[in-house]
Amino acid sequence: MLDPKYIPLFLGGFVVWMAFVIGVGWFGSRGKREGEKFLTGGSDMNLFLIFCTLGATIIGTGSSIGAIGDGFNHGWGGAIFGLGSGLGLLILSSFVPIRSKNFITMSEEAQFYYGGDARVRKLMGFMMFVIEIIWIGNHVNGGSKYLSFVLGIDPVWCKLITVCGFGAYVFIGGYVAVVKADVIQFCAIIGGFTFIAFKAIPLAGGYEAISQTFAAAGKPGAMGFYGLGSYGTMAALALVFSTVMGVLGTPTYRTRIYTSRDEKVARRAFLGQGGMMFLWSFVTALIGMSAYAIMVRNGHTLESGDYAFSYMATNVLGPAVGLMFLICGMSATMSSGGSDAISGVTILLTDVIPSVTGRRISEKNYAFASRIALLVALAIAFVVTLFVGDVIAYFQKVVGSLLPGVGVTMLLGRFWRRSTWQGAYASVLAGTAFGLVVLLVPAFAEWVRLTFGGPAIPATALALAAGVTASLLSRPSSASEAERVAAVMAARAGSAEF
Repeated sequence: MLDPKYIPLFLGGFVVWMAFVIGVGWFGSRGKREGEKFLTGGSDMNLFLIFCTLGATIIGTGSSIGAIGDGFNHGWGGAIFGLGSGLGLLILSSFVPIRSKNFITMSEEAQFYYGGDARVRKLMGFMMFVIEIIWIGNHVNGGSKYLSFVLGIDPVWCKLITVCGFGAYVFIGGYVAVVKADVIQFCAIIGGFTFIAFKAIPLAGGYEAISQTFAAAGKPGAMGFYGLGSYGTMAALALVFSTVMGVLGTPTYRTRIYTSRDEKVARRAFLGQGGMMFLWSFVTALIGMSAYAIMVRNGHTLESGDYAFSYMATNVLGPAVGLMFLICGMSATMSSGGSDAISGVTILLTDVIPSVTGRRISEKNYAFASRIALLVALAIAFVVTLFVGDVIAYFQKVVGSLLPGVGVTMLLGRFWRRSTWQGAYASVLAGTAFGLVVLLVPAFAEWVRLTFGGPAIPATALALAAGVTASLLSRPSSASEAERVAAVMAARAGSAEF
């Protein structure tokens, strides 16, 4: 816990920072707070905005808490998460041609790939909303880690504060507010984390001292290639798989494609951020490694590696500078949470509700309905976080269990024209069923962990086999590209059975 005399300084700084971010979002979203623009911002974002909002989203809870925690526990193993994130973005850059179709949700994209069949859209809409709830819960959990360490209060209250924080500017200004706030927070994240990395290594006694500390602790493999000697090769592969499939199966990143000004902007942003995440992964690892060396030298202990960044900020850098960077860490979580919240709302209103009611929400009611949907999504995510613990463990287990089926479905639809709607269902249902068994049967989950390092690899393989088999056993769609686009737009407009 932070020294009580500095708590008012942190709270005051955090409130001022969030007020500034909300103000930027509110001012920047003028004229785009009504109708469908509340959810898409007019789909005319330039390269700078897309690059920054994509960066603020990908450098979120997983990087600022989970990857640093892995660096704390496994040395260069802290770079594995960033490697998977970068690969995911680079693969996703091959999907940017879909921008020309003017879709607004991942469910619409999936419907297009599978012959314009509305059954795929219904299934994917439901799955996408569940996935966004999972991600929002992850960010709420991450933000609460910061607050819990600093304030020493009940984690439930910390989670509630976090929910209110990143929900505020989404509620006020919609998608444009999220993007404009992400620009500010992305700059703070990059500047803050880079500074703390350069500051941390000398404070730890230099790289040689860090290496000696890990060796003395019986973790010499932590300083080798991606820390595989400490992390474990299968566990590392499982994390890379779960991270890549998480990027491919998460609607938030697709939203950056749909709202880009054009295909060229989207491709440059994804390629640029993919390369940046590869480099950034070493920054987070160094912070975690330095935190471990400093903690050992000072004779301190941490309850979890998730607190490594907070420890650096509160015990190493001094109150003023440290609290400033704690706020940067909170920004990483807030920006990701806000992005996932607006994506979840878009899917709920555009895909889920129409599939249940058979009616499209009218343009004039979009903003009001979006705000109500936001409150519902945040409330559900908050409840989910009451059962959530370690950030990377959550990522490996929950994300690695439930997203591969969706990720494989999108890959097959994009690159294999022979795939059918039956194949889409088979991939999603097989991957998800496997994931649920992992989550609900501890003995099976332990076997999967020991054999495959986590559920991501077997879930991906099973979803792929099911999708290919079902597609080969069923008749492919003969619909032309124009017919598939027309089917998607008809379903969006409510003029087709949905």
